[in-house]
Amino acid sequence: MSNLEQKAAVLYNEKKYPEALDIYLSLYQKSPKTEKYSIFCGSCFDAMGESDQAISYYKKATRLNPVSETSLIALSNIYYNKADYENAFKFAYRLLRKNPNNASALLCLGNIAYCKADYENALHYYELVYKNNNSSYIAVINMANTYYDLARYVKAVDFAKKALKIYPSSVDAYIILGNSYIELEKHEKAEKSLLRALEFRDDNPWIYNALSRLYQKTEKWESALETGWNAVICTNNTHQDQHINFGYLLYECVDEKGKELAERYAKKWLNRYPDEKIVSYMATAILDNESLKSADTDYVKQIFDAFAGDFDSTLSGLEYQVPEHIGKCVKDNYKKPFYKYIKYLDLGCGTGLCGKTVKSIIGWSHVTGVDLSEKMLLQAKRKYVYDRLVMDEIVNFLNTEDKKYHLITAGDVFTYFGDLQKVINLIAKVLTDGGQVIFTISSNYINSDDYHLTPSGRFIHNSDYVLKLLKKNGLKKNSIERKPLRNEGDRVIYGFVIVAEKFITIEK
Repeated sequence: MSNLEQKAAVLYNEKKYPEALDIYLSLYQKSPKTEKYSIFCGSCFDAMGESDQAISYYKKATRLNPVSETSLIALSNIYYNKADYENAFKFAYRLLRKNPNNASALLCLGNIAYCKADYENALHYYELVYKNNNSSYIAVINMANTYYDLARYVKAVDFAKKALKIYPSSVDAYIILGNSYIELEKHEKAEKSLLRALEFRDDNPWIYNALSRLYQKTEKWESALETGWNAVICTNNTHQDQHINFGYLLYECVDEKGKELAERYAKKWLNRYPDEKIVSYMATAILDNESLKSADTDYVKQIFDAFAGDFDSTLSGLEYQVPEHIGKCVKDNYKKPFYKYIKYLDLGCGTGLCGKTVKSIIGWSHVTGVDLSEKMLLQAKRKYVYDRLVMDEIVNFLNTEDKKYHLITAGDVFTYFGDLQKVINLIAKVLTDGGQVIFTISSNYINSDDYHLTPSGRFIHNSDYVLKLLKKNGLKKNSIERKPLRNEGDRVIYGFVIVAEKFITIEK
């Protein structure tokens, strides 16, 4: 090793990456066909967070040596961290062809599969690493985590314990143990594991979150809210997940325990975070502020962005029946000769569950989907249902839309609107004469008001109020049926599925 290389290596080890890079670049310029100089430059750029430059130099190294293990694994890891799973897979797999037992490549492939929720395949790669080296902490903890996500909780416990033998202070292992014991209803062991995790990391919100879930499950509501509150206050303010979790915890407390305890924490929450949209809206819903006429758009966007990845599976678990109900109404109200002429608008399309159901019935058509959440629209795009997807708040979209539609659906959308006058008026304006709108509302079982904001942050409606609005805006009721829409906990949520037809032109 030359003196310059030695000096650069010392600088790199001292984390003086720009200074080390200057030397390595000079060495590379003198000997551009020397593989190690390309790798050294790539390593410096990578350490400095300049991933595109790092990729460029690592690729130069692979052109000099197509089976360069250092470059291939570095490329796969950089692409993985950029969530470019296609390229990450390509370089990891190329390395695996050279060395089928390369642990770094196997772990990267496992991580890629895990991020795609392909847990069985992820487990396969982790198991290969474990088979070759059963003392690999990363393989063991990843297997424990993957078993948990596969709902194989006994195996998750087994591998979390193995991880603790390798690394006795593993916070992740204690969290997996605690969460697995919760699912196995071994509550004392769950609490012991999670409290042990707190001894190592009392600033980790997910430990408090798991404890809150445990205390809620065992009906220790004061402890559940206190640990849920700790999860919120030790989280960075920009991290919305814990605010969402706490809001739903307060709602479930109202449902199970009563309002007094939940209101106390809702006031404290609102006082501490008055400018957070999620907090403002969800706390207000708990505190019964009758001034709210619709959900805050930022709140709705953040909620659905957070749930987009698991949205379809979550609704399946709640026995969500809205797409099925809307699909049946389409079958009952449209005749085949009309199918090919349909321009169809799916309001609040989400991940495309209603759109997919309706499209399968009406066949050829032009389908537009509108939703506030960019992440929900990304999921909808993958269903190949829509000709056009628009990210917008639906009132704003309807107010500016110049196209006319034969069919409009709004499945479980009006639950985020209290006052429906404006949205129904605008729907009538973009419907063709004779066009139909099919939508659902949740039934107001609490009082006789036109609409009511529940502690869940959702609005429920009086069906008579909705029917009057339809008539006022030139929409004739074709049918109204009371149906189960979904489950919330142990309760079935009922609502109405309504079909209305435009029978006069509404002037602007």
